[in-house]
Amino acid sequence: MRSVDLNLLVAFDALMAERNVTRAAERVGLTQPAMSKALNRLRGLFADPLFVRHDRAMAPTPRAVELSGPIRGALADISRTLTLTADFDPAAARATVTIATIDLYHVKLLPALVRQLRLKAPGVDLHVRVNDCASLHTQLAAGEIDLAFAPLGTRTDEMHAEPLWTDRLVTLVGASNPLRDPLTMEAYAAAAHLVDAGHVQVSPDGVGTSVVDAILKARGLRRRIALVLPHSAGVPFVVAATDLIATLPSRIVKGLTTLAGVRLVAPPFSDVEVSPHMFWHRRAHDDPLQAWLRGMIRAIATEA
Repeated sequence: MRSVDLNLLVAFDALMAERNVTRAAERVGLTQPAMSKALNRLRGLFADPLFVRHDRAMAPTPRAVELSGPIRGALADISRTLTLTADFDPAAARATVTIATIDLYHVKLLPALVRQLRLKAPGVDLHVRVNDCASLHTQLAAGEIDLAFAPLGTRTDEMHAEPLWTDRLVTLVGASNPLRDPLTMEAYAAAAHLVDAGHVQVSPDGVGTSVVDAILKARGLRRRIALVLPHSAGVPFVVAATDLIATLPSRIVKGLTTLAGVRLVAPPFSDVEVSPHMFWHRRAHDDPLQAWLRGMIRAIATEA
């Protein structure tokens, strides 16, 4: 460590973000020649080109990609350590918190969270990005995001996962849809084979499968997913205008049924519990700001 200038790691992180020497220099307040010099030193330090020119940009080498997560995480740790105070005062905090989530939780969590931040921690800015479930652990480990909300949670040695609430599934159908309670598993799946019928699935990553498909598969059944949407906001409009049906958590559906022409039916697996989870990295477990923020989110989730 004595031979490593930590400012080189800051330069590396900027180069990874910008993929351009001039913009990376501006990002960290260096001149373009100084950033070029830093890049040459980084190449010597890691015995790798790190960045190569490709289509007017600088593409990272496999070695650079391998280094990017640990370096960003280390810089985030250092930044947090330097800004810690003995007695945390949210009203005096100045920070940016990045949360990854899917829009299914926007209605229940975000309005109350933003309101509480404005009241109790006005100097804390909130950045919300779309949750990429496949990269969630990597982004948390690298410090790219501070918290994440996802449908399923698994605690690991590096990640904490805590359920926010427990919910049940309900099915949203159009007013003229022939489906009626009580639905059998076969009738639910067969709805996909009616003319112009099928299921709507909300899937930010476009995969289009969920716990519902696993339940049907266990019974030797399969549904036709006729439409995959990245967000839930359009679901009631599609359901009201077509014979398609959608199965979502009940707390989410409550915010979608204000549109005339839709109604609810109980799916044949209404006893199945679905629980959104809050994720964070163990590195941030004792961070005063994040610990305070998680506590506030727990309180909001309890009342949601």
